Amino acid sequence: MVRLVLICILFAGTAVTANASDSCTECHGSRQKMESMGYGPFTVTRQETEAQTHMPAGCSECHLGNSAAKDKDKAHKGMARLLVVAKKGFTVTTSARRYPLAYGTNPMNRLYTVVGKDGKPVKDASVAAISWHDKKVDTLSQDFEVMGKTCGTCHAKEFDEFSRSTMATNGKQSQYRGWVTKDRGPHNCGPWFEGNFETMRANTMIPMSPESHRINQKACNTCHVGCLDCHFNPQKRHPTDPAIGPHTFVKTPPSESCYGNGRASICHAGPEDRRRGAGYFGGSFSFPEGNEPDVHLKAKVGCLDCHESTSSNPAIGHGMIRRQAQNSCQRCHPEAAKSHATSLHRNLSCEACHIQKVAGYQGTYWGPGRLAGAATPYFKFKAYYGYMSEPILIKDQRGRWIPVKPFPMAVMNQKTSPFKPGLYWRYPLDLPDLKRTDDAWGYVGLSSGLPENNKALLWIQMDKMSHKLGKSRTCDSCHTAADGAQVRKVTWEYSDPGALPFSGSHEVHANRIGLFIKGMQSEKIELEQGYTLSALAPWVYLKDAWQIPGDFSLPVIRDRQRYDTFNSSLDVSRKSGVVHR
Repeated sequence: MVRLVLICILFAGTAVTANASDSCTECHGSRQKMESMGYGPFTVTRQETEAQTHMPAGCSECHLGNSAAKDKDKAHKGMARLLVVAKKGFTVTTSARRYPLAYGTNPMNRLYTVVGKDGKPVKDASVAAISWHDKKVDTLSQDFEVMGKTCGTCHAKEFDEFSRSTMATNGKQSQYRGWVTKDRGPHNCGPWFEGNFETMRANTMIPMSPESHRINQKACNTCHVGCLDCHFNPQKRHPTDPAIGPHTFVKTPPSESCYGNGRASICHAGPEDRRRGAGYFGGSFSFPEGNEPDVHLKAKVGCLDCHESTSSNPAIGHGMIRRQAQNSCQRCHPEAAKSHATSLHRNLSCEACHIQKVAGYQGTYWGPGRLAGAATPYFKFKAYYGYMSEPILIKDQRGRWIPVKPFPMAVMNQKTSPFKPGLYWRYPLDLPDLKRTDDAWGYVGLSSGLPENNKALLWIQMDKMSHKLGKSRTCDSCHTAADGAQVRKVTWEYSDPGALPFSGSHEVHANRIGLFIKGMQSEKIELEQGYTLSALAPWVYLKDAWQIPGDFSLPVIRDRQRYDTFNSSLDVSRKSGVVHR
């Protein structure tokens, strides 16, 4: 018994000694001391951090540095810090700041850095993005060494599983090794620049530098995640609840973390609300701003309620998320799912009927421009933001009708292309769900009808939509045309660099002989100095070049009288098995 007491005293003494030698809390835990050094807002107590993180870890276990050192510079040496990314060159600042992160009300940009101006804190306009300290300073990519020393020390199993996950390895996007990768094709997001410089330069008709290539990759890396992107959820310090503040962590990532958690339109905000134009959040995340959100947001059904993860299936591995979530519908809508499986429309995905008014990109062109202050042959002129009333429906590889938003794409100055005109799928059907998507694209060809930037590789982007679910579209939105043709009017406004803002429109036609982008037009375009029209608006010269062959028509209504009967009564349609109950 005496021996046990002595052991307990020994351990208790060790803990007290360790706590006493923690120079982090000696300084940061004292408001008076921090204010005397000019860093009062960075005061934080051990009690606050434990309440907010729900973890007993000390400061240096998460931030590194040397908590035993009494000298400020020695204590902070080797410390992992917030990465403040500048607009110019995407260079990173990690030096000490006078002001902590500020908190706003816009959910897309609720976190931002501030600087002093006339004695007052103002938003730092020179900052392009902020990244957490588990990213590399030079590339902005994941820093697995830092993750291993911090999160991985206490969460070894989770860190090991995450390190091998699709998200951690950038498993999908890194397969796009250039614009002409034969098994994947060109992509709206662009290629994975890292490691592919020589391959891309060999197929580029104009000079490209390693520096511009590196900056292009850094732009990509701002979207790719580490531990903190999902589990760190900083909040404005609550006046009465110590568990809410700048060190708040969550075990289960909130849906907001999938959209960048208030740091910008990054992570899944780009693919969902911009590229597909049918995102979960909508609102301030949508382009144009204000598009309706997914009905599940209003119902407080989060991302991980539908998408399988370790929360619902530990065997899937930490950091792995199953993209395909159609089987989750039946958990909340069992009768609708069961009756849909035997209905006349059983070959339609739920999204085919329940997504309307899609926004985001309505055209994107990669051409010569400037990125982060550096000249590049590959600047993404993307801000053709607008609306399409309803998606176009196409058959996927299983023969199921899915919604897509076809829009024109081009990358300039390509020497060769291995593709033939037609419809392609990004990933073959025989891949496991965790390794594939249901996204399509259509190859148009290499075009030389431009005054410069010729040999433009043209394609039509056609990503499958899965969010912005809501009220069903009307029957007439699919079945008005006697020949099953689909026609959608698209309106947009351009607001990227290279020209003053201008608005325009085009139409998407999908019929028995092909898919066509027609009638592209706009008001007068006024270029900014140093830009060419062919780089940011090649459609001015190429007109209706975006077209691919194939049958994209919908099934034809053969009995109009019967159709009118069902169309006039939803109740009759449900009882007759035309649509689900």
